[in-house]
Amino acid sequence: MWNNKIKYLFFILLTFSTANAQEQLTFPEIADSLKENAYSVVRFYEKEFKYQSDVSGEEKTTTIITILNSKGEDDAGFGCYTDPFHELKDFSGAIYDASGRLIRKIKQSELKSTEFSMNLASDDKNYFFSPTLVSYPITIKYEWVIKTKKGLLGLPVFWPQDSYNQSVEEATYRLYAPANAEFLYKAINMSVQSEKKNGKEGAYQEWKLKNIKAIEDEPYSRSLSTLVPILYITPKNFTYDKTHGNLSSWKSFGDWEYSLLKDRDILPDAFKQTLAEITKDCKTDYDKVKAVYDYLAKTTRYVSIQLGIGGYQPMTAEEVAKTGFGDCKALSNYAKAMLKELGIPSTYTVISTVYPKLFKDFPNFSQLDHVILQVPLKEKTLWLECTNPDYPLGYVHSNIAGHEAILIKETGGEVLRLPAYKDSLNTESHTATISLTEEGSATAKVIRTSNLIQYEQISEITKLPPVKQIDYLREDIQLPQARVNNVTYKEDKSAKPSIVVNYNVNCEKYGNKTGNRLFVPINIFRRGPSKLANKKRIHPIYINYGYLDSDTITLEIPKNYTVESLPKLPVIDKKFGKFNASIDVNGDKIVIVNKLFFRSGEYDTKAYPEFTAFCKEVSNAYASKIILKKKAE
Repeated sequence: MWNNKIKYLFFILLTFSTANAQEQLTFPEIADSLKENAYSVVRFYEKEFKYQSDVSGEEKTTTIITILNSKGEDDAGFGCYTDPFHELKDFSGAIYDASGRLIRKIKQSELKSTEFSMNLASDDKNYFFSPTLVSYPITIKYEWVIKTKKGLLGLPVFWPQDSYNQSVEEATYRLYAPANAEFLYKAINMSVQSEKKNGKEGAYQEWKLKNIKAIEDEPYSRSLSTLVPILYITPKNFTYDKTHGNLSSWKSFGDWEYSLLKDRDILPDAFKQTLAEITKDCKTDYDKVKAVYDYLAKTTRYVSIQLGIGGYQPMTAEEVAKTGFGDCKALSNYAKAMLKELGIPSTYTVISTVYPKLFKDFPNFSQLDHVILQVPLKEKTLWLECTNPDYPLGYVHSNIAGHEAILIKETGGEVLRLPAYKDSLNTESHTATISLTEEGSATAKVIRTSNLIQYEQISEITKLPPVKQIDYLREDIQLPQARVNNVTYKEDKSAKPSIVVNYNVNCEKYGNKTGNRLFVPINIFRRGPSKLANKKRIHPIYINYGYLDSDTITLEIPKNYTVESLPKLPVIDKKFGKFNASIDVNGDKIVIVNKLFFRSGEYDTKAYPEFTAFCKEVSNAYASKIILKKKAE
């Protein structure tokens, strides 16, 4: 008698009808629990990797996915990344209608490929296919083989649920490897334990997942990669493009990275004279670092280099000095070489712009995507972002602030956490004086001041043409007919940067006139936090960064009007943040002060009703109106 596993495999086999010789794909009905919140369902996912040696392997993947409606269209496509270490050896695909009948097959020749890249030099090639879907549900099958050669830094990642609103019926990962091969494992939201089995092609380890429900994209939540099952595997000892390394610890990881830097910090003799010239008036090490940082900004540009081991090894400092370009590795190494020539030690530092925390017990390459430079001066430690000269010297920008990093030293890798700014320092304020007419039109003079992370968000205005600057500012004003003009700004690019933007606003309908009354908004510059759906929360609330908004608005009352009603604004003090406001009438002026403090952190799902109430109350407060009434004649 067949067991349940064999029965299920029988359902997903392709069968052929003897009546019309039409290929048929048959599945059991999707369970209601897997349809809930789902736009697509992974019916079958199987990844096999044959580890042949420390430099070669073969990955075979089969996926069958049913797209339930148009919202799941993005999950229907195929994408595959290749480079000199990974080659697409085989591909096939097929599309089936709601009854499982074959609509068409997809040939490898139909795949589109592109070598287009933001990188100046790259061996990468991307293959992709986007089917045209005309009805739902519809099922797509893909099967492909990737050949790995010249080195393995990590094995293929097992990540069957890679989209929101996607459920998974069954997913399997198999690893075939020689008995003496040593691997390191990291499991997220699944068991790291595997089942050891024997098959026709030898012994293997198997991991299996079943009936994974769809996850909704909830606002204020962590990234999908922290919520779904993922399995990472790396070889304990690896070979990559004729270099050898060990991933037992972050220290040994750093040993390999450090070996790639050897003799790549040598500057041309002629350039040393230039370096001496640009630093001749510097009195302190800080002055010298600033001179180097400013020179880097003026004479180089960021261009990614991804050729061969160049994906991890920087161009030489001599090449960068000659060409004037490089990626994060090359430019950081170039700056390091210049500082070395000036007698200032610095440390090449590998970091992630995505993951704030690194796996302490699992050194890996997947979590790291960027390089910066640490300069430990006596007064303070500087972190140089060598790829973006727009960031002021000494400022730790939001993509790396508070993130863990690996210092690459002669003694190996060392884990360290970068500094982060207090939420209360990420400030933005509006100071506005508004002259209101009896018909409801108004002119306003506005001063907008932004600091640190809020500075980052608006600093792009300095690169925009005047027309685009107006559009940028206009988007944040909560009046449909507002016109912005006379934009000027002053930027402070110190270690704690800020920008002050001055502009005027004109609006024919600032106040809504009804009879002898004017309904006037208290704050046209804020919406407040997004109002959230009042539903059951599945995942913890996560506020990535906190901030402090404060606005002072002076409203000049029209000559023949008086205040009839002022809104009652709340004072709120919760663990997520605080809000307070005041409205004072002083002669023919109304002074409105709003302050919102939003606190970063993670909060339990039990706090969600309180959090939604907080966001709603703040948003409603910002949307409040003052009622002015025309004086009796």
